[in-house]
Amino acid sequence: MRIAYHCEDVVGARMAGPGIRAVELSRRLAARHQVTLVAEGAGELADEPFRTSRDLGAVLRDSDAFIAQGFGFPLPHLLRFSGRLVLDLYDPVQLEHLARIGSTPTAEQIVEVGYVRRRLQYLIRRADHVLCASLPQRAHWLGWMGASGRLSPQALAADPEASRLIAIVPFGVPETPPRKGSSPLRHAIQAAPDDRIALWAGGLWDWMDPALAVRATAIAQRGVPRLKLALLAGQRPGKAAPPMRAAADEARSAAGPGVHFVDAWVPYEERGAWLLDADLAVSAHKPSLEAELAFRTRLLDCLWTALPAACTAGDVLATEGEHDGWARTSAPGDAEALANAIVALCDPAANEKARAAAARGAKGRTWQRSADVVLGLLEGPAPERPRILDRQTPAVAAVFARKALKKLLR
Repeated sequence: MRIAYHCEDVVGARMAGPGIRAVELSRRLAARHQVTLVAEGAGELADEPFRTSRDLGAVLRDSDAFIAQGFGFPLPHLLRFSGRLVLDLYDPVQLEHLARIGSTPTAEQIVEVGYVRRRLQYLIRRADHVLCASLPQRAHWLGWMGASGRLSPQALAADPEASRLIAIVPFGVPETPPRKGSSPLRHAIQAAPDDRIALWAGGLWDWMDPALAVRATAIAQRGVPRLKLALLAGQRPGKAAPPMRAAADEARSAAGPGVHFVDAWVPYEERGAWLLDADLAVSAHKPSLEAELAFRTRLLDCLWTALPAACTAGDVLATEGEHDGWARTSAPGDAEALANAIVALCDPAANEKARAAAARGAKGRTWQRSADVVLGLLEGPAPERPRILDRQTPAVAAVFARKALKKLLR
């Protein structure tokens, strides 16, 4: 099978979640099929088992299946494509948009939200398979599918649980263990050998709450004087990376002694050494719908490196971490409770116990296991796509309407 895999994000030495997912799944799908990855920076990848291209239209003309994350490509390409569409919706992009915009949207942002909604509606109608990352996400997208006419009596007669229409394909962890480096994190913040380091290892997005981690650290330092907080605060890779400064600026203004901002985006292949240099991870989000459906990939790296996590509750991985013993959770906005979680994980015995739980939790979460689900979908029969829904074009009109309105609003 010839598979075109499109990623809207940049791929290469430095990648965020969507790029990482595209590269890791492409590597494993390419073991059995011809895969061509189309993404910004794909041509810079070397020694990969998949092909790369910058011309999505040309690749689609010679492909049997198209895996896409939904955005970043012209919809006319899809209108001309008659093969199988696998829509990867592991990232709740609509809710991220709403969380970033906040309660006082501009006219252009209102248009953008409408465009995202209409595009998702069209893609869900057209998709042969939809991928998500968790059970809560599956319930969310099943609601969209029901509203879009995809859960017909005919479809459910052939697939009563809609397991081929929408499948859970979590973000994974590498099969190989992380490699230690020459203490990159400790060198970056000039930590002493007896310092305890809490690491914020993901982006400072506006729907996250790094300022809460900063305030919690100040409280935790009363019980752990040698505690330091390191926040990886580098610019997200990619030309199209949206500017998000509110959460980062709030965190910087709240920072006191022992809080360090590392203004660099760690290369993907080196991140293990940074995580292995820490004593625990810290992650905090603000209360929102995005948090309920998020699959915090930064917490998966904690499992891969057996790193305990102090984090806010609400997302599926935090819930699993609390249950399985590798995370201590607190309510969003509660700095005192997050500080207590940090202090608890600074205890050597508790830290070692949580590390063992994290190592156990990493098993069964590999990228190969996630890729196997995608292979099962592609190598099996496609669900019947209702003829009345085939090649509907409302989202195409929305594309041009959005561009026209943006010009009018300038």
